[in-house]
Amino acid sequence: MDKIEILLATYNGGRFLREQLDSIFRQSYKNFALLVRDDGSTDDTLDILKEYILKYPQQISIVEDEVAHRGATFSFEFLIQKATAKYFMLCDQDDVWLPNKIEICIETMKELEAVSGNIPLMVFTDLKEVDTDLNIINQSFIDSQKLFPEVASNPIKILSLNVVAGCTMMINQESKAVILPFHSSNVVHDQWIAINIAHYGLIKYLPIPTILYRQHGSNTVGANRVGFKYFYKKLLVPSKQFKIYNDLINNLSFKVNIWSFVYYKIYFTIRRLTI
Repeated sequence: MDKIEILLATYNGGRFLREQLDSIFRQSYKNFALLVRDDGSTDDTLDILKEYILKYPQQISIVEDEVAHRGATFSFEFLIQKATAKYFMLCDQDDVWLPNKIEICIETMKELEAVSGNIPLMVFTDLKEVDTDLNIINQSFIDSQKLFPEVASNPIKILSLNVVAGCTMMINQESKAVILPFHSSNVVHDQWIAINIAHYGLIKYLPIPTILYRQHGSNTVGANRVGFKYFYKKLLVPSKQFKIYNDLINNLSFKVNIWSFVYYKIYFTIRRLTI
């Protein structure tokens, strides 16, 4: 069994952290190590982590960092830089992993490798949206957000519509060469990773929820109801949207056809509004 590294970024996550850690250690696939970077928590996050290190000393380690505060995106970049296992997974502090998450992803990753060889690879899945108390809000994040996971085969389409949730990813070691470094805090790391792997490698979507994706007031990124109001709010802050896409396009190592990007952006917006 190949060893998997789970990369967990924490910041003041004590409220839900035990549930997440327990769900990881209930996984059917047992050969994993948990690498944690804390971004300067002031609550009981570090105490909880130390408690679990005493329980699982061979499987949890806190990665020391001379930079105190990086934010979520650059915390994950730091952890990816430190990852040495053949495969690794990104992990948020406030979700709950379903018991066969690792097993499902590694099986699919092996199938991809069998046909593609040693190229950048990613597997990602669906999620179940839940409230603070883990009551189901939506059975499928992909359906509720009106996303089209088939676009994951095309980097320009993912640039126009990100369909990949970072907390569902499994990535292979070969991907590090094309996803690092991260260049901008304006860009969400999961979209940056997906665009680059789609261009240089392969991405496989599994229409299976592997996470209870908790929605609460402190989410860094959460689910939003997709409709006219959702898109109208984005139109109210055009400078923010410009910064995101400007930083994405200008920092990619390959050329983007701007007209293709604009076409797909309009196409997916209309399609999501009319379904």
